[in-house]
Amino acid sequence: MTAPPRLAIVIVNWNVRDLLRDCLAAVRDSEGLAPGEVETIVVDNDSADGSTAMVAAEFPAVRLIESGANLGFAHGCQRGYEATAAPFVMLLNPDTVVDRDAIATMLATIANDPAIGILGARLRNSDGSFQRASGGAFPTLANLAWNYLFLGHLLPRRWAPPAVYLDDDPPGIRPIDWVSGASLTFRRAAVGPRIFHPAFFMFGEDMEVCRRVRDAGWKVLYSARQSITHHHGQSFSRQTSLEVLATVYKGPRFFFRQGRGPLARLCYDAILFTGYASRWAIFSLLAAVRPGSGHAEMARFSRRYLGAMIKTMFREPPLHNRREQNDEQGCKTNIGHRWRRIPRLSSLRQADRPRA
Repeated sequence: MTAPPRLAIVIVNWNVRDLLRDCLAAVRDSEGLAPGEVETIVVDNDSADGSTAMVAAEFPAVRLIESGANLGFAHGCQRGYEATAAPFVMLLNPDTVVDRDAIATMLATIANDPAIGILGARLRNSDGSFQRASGGAFPTLANLAWNYLFLGHLLPRRWAPPAVYLDDDPPGIRPIDWVSGASLTFRRAAVGPRIFHPAFFMFGEDMEVCRRVRDAGWKVLYSARQSITHHHGQSFSRQTSLEVLATVYKGPRFFFRQGRGPLARLCYDAILFTGYASRWAIFSLLAAVRPGSGHAEMARFSRRYLGAMIKTMFREPPLHNRREQNDEQGCKTNIGHRWRRIPRLSSLRQADRPRA
C-alpha cells in the first residue's frame, strides 16, 4: 500500500501558462525525494491562456483544480489546502523555479524540528540577485517611513529600524517576523484548518499567517540554504481590474491596522501616499529626461497605485461603524489548537469580491 504524501505543493495560477510550465518542470525534476513523498496541486483561477490544458497534457501526475473564478491567491491556496491531508504544505508561486534540492531540504528542515511552524526560502530575482521581499520585519511606522520616504538615503544606517523587507542577504537559518508567500512551507498542525484570514485576496496574507503562527508558540524561520528563482509580479502585472490592483495596498494595510488606533492608521496612509506620490513625480521627470529608461513604466505603476489607495481609503465606512460591524461579524479561526476571534471586513460580501 502506497504511503500518503508527506508534503503537498500548492500552486495558484492565473494566466501564466509558460511560467507555470517551468515551475512544474522544476518541481518534477527535484532531487532527494522518495516516490510518492510529494504531491503537487495546481489551483487555476479561471485562466484564459490554456494553462489548464497544458497541465493536463504535460503534467498528468499533477492534481488540477479549476476554480471557475479568480479567487485570488489566499482563497486559491485554501482550495488546494483543503484537497490534501499532507502534514506539510508548501505554497509556491507559479512564477518560481526551485533549485533541484530545495524542496527536499526544506521538507527535511521543517520535519526534523517539531517546533517549526513556518519555513521560508531565499528568493532571487530573474537576474540572480537577492530578492528583498523574501521576508522581513512586521511593518511599523518607523520602518515604513524608512522604506518609503527615502530616509535610508538621508539618515545614518545605524538609525535604521528592522527592515520591513530584508535589506541584506542574511546567511543560514534564522528567526524572522514573516516570510514571503511565494515560497512558504508550513506544518498543518501549526496553521490549523484555514491558512489565511478570509479578508485577504493577495498581498499581506503571508505576514498575517506568520504572526498568528508565531503568537501560537511556533517558530517562524527564514532559510538561505535553499534558493528559489522568483520572476516577481508576472501574474499580478496582467491584472487590469483596479479592484484587484488595489490589493497590493489593501492587504498590507489591513494587516497593519489590526490592533492600532486611528492616529497610527492615518500615519500609515500618509506615509505610503507621500512615498508613491513622490515616486510618481520623480519617475515622471526621469522618464521625460531619459526616454526608454524604464522610468515611464515605474511612473505609471506609482500613479495607478495612488489611484488604488484613494479608492480604498474613501470607500471604507467610518471607523466606529466598521468596529460595530466587526463586533457583529467576527469569525473564529483555529490556530495551533488555540481559538481566537478575528474580525471580518465588510468587503468580503460576495457582491464586493474582485472578479477580474
